[in-house]
Amino acid sequence: MRAPQAADVRRAVQSHRTEILDWTSAFLRLPSENRPPSGSEAAAQDFVAGQCRAAGLQVQEFLPTEVPDIQSHPYWLAGRQYPAGRRNVTARWRGSGGGRSLLLSGHADVAPFEPDNWTVCHPYEPLVANGRLYGRGSADMKGGLAAAFWALRVLQDLGFRPAGDLLFESLVDEEFAGGNGTLAARLAGFNADLAVLLEPTRLQVCPACLGAFLGNLTIKGRAGMPFMGSEIPNPLFAAASAIGHFREWQDQWRERNSHPLFHEEGKQLNLVLSGISSTLPEEFAQLGTPLLAVISWIVWCYPGESERAFREAFREFWERKIAGDPGLSGFEVRIEPTYHPVRAWETPADHPGVQAAVEAMREATGSEPVVGGAPFSCDLGVYGDPGGMPCLILGPRGDNLHAPDEWVLLEDIYTLTEALALLASRWSA
Repeated sequence: MRAPQAADVRRAVQSHRTEILDWTSAFLRLPSENRPPSGSEAAAQDFVAGQCRAAGLQVQEFLPTEVPDIQSHPYWLAGRQYPAGRRNVTARWRGSGGGRSLLLSGHADVAPFEPDNWTVCHPYEPLVANGRLYGRGSADMKGGLAAAFWALRVLQDLGFRPAGDLLFESLVDEEFAGGNGTLAARLAGFNADLAVLLEPTRLQVCPACLGAFLGNLTIKGRAGMPFMGSEIPNPLFAAASAIGHFREWQDQWRERNSHPLFHEEGKQLNLVLSGISSTLPEEFAQLGTPLLAVISWIVWCYPGESERAFREAFREFWERKIAGDPGLSGFEVRIEPTYHPVRAWETPADHPGVQAAVEAMREATGSEPVVGGAPFSCDLGVYGDPGGMPCLILGPRGDNLHAPDEWVLLEDIYTLTEALALLASRWSA
């Protein structure tokens, strides 16, 4: 069937607004927290699978570990656990033949709700206020998944029949530098001629995303109390000195790197210190000078930066600082990776799939969409490399991701539903 007109899609989305809100709210009420090494996505995935089956889609469910040889793949993150309910949900609307296929994808797992100082609503009791839908996972990224699902439902209601397959998936274990769920779907062959990841991009069409390197800087001395009058150098004082050096690293890293898709304010490379501790896991904390201080860090990078180049530059920087800073002398200082790197990725902005997404957003919004890089790291590279797909990110506006009072702009869910329906109908016709 011919692709529907934009006006018809808009009217159909308008007629389903209440259902879309109810569906998204029901999804948000199902806690699906990722707490490594495991996660609680089962109830949310049951909901998605049931909704896809009710819509007449061909549904397949599987644990990441059920994919042959996946644990030997270089993108596999070891140490994660997949109990019986922690499975991917993939759904297919099979086309009549001859058209291009499209994958609409996202993850059902959300960050834990802590710190528990939510003020607008309980994390899993969604609330609409001032045009915002509040709740854990609303922006990251159940709002985007809701828009993708309802884009297909709207096309069904309009009587559209795709020529190419339309695929929809809800994946597990993306948070905390994961990606095993995404990798499993790619290696299982659930791929298409174009993939759209529904992470929140503020309605920008993003054919690129940042990568991330994660690790610890450990400063080790000797523990104890100065009962005998001798000074015991404290690694926490050394950590204070090291934190200043991290600020210097960020300035130098930004000066060294640039990318044309990341020129907007707020898209510069950041370094995040995500934690500092003075005890090992399961270790009792003595009252005294600790043995060590561990600073956990994340460094983002643009597409094109290799892990090897980063490691060399980072190591050389810290070798100079350790040698030249008296505050670090006398300590053993180690730099170690923690999670595996989250890979940056870029699809050429002039790719037909990217341009088709731009046109769909233009029709849905009546304005020229911004084409740029997503200022966060995600698993886009898993779609592009093991999946072998041109891929982009397109999602709604929101805020307080991984923080209390997370929200998504409700109007953006409706706009995104319209844009994805237009893209799906035109790409697959």
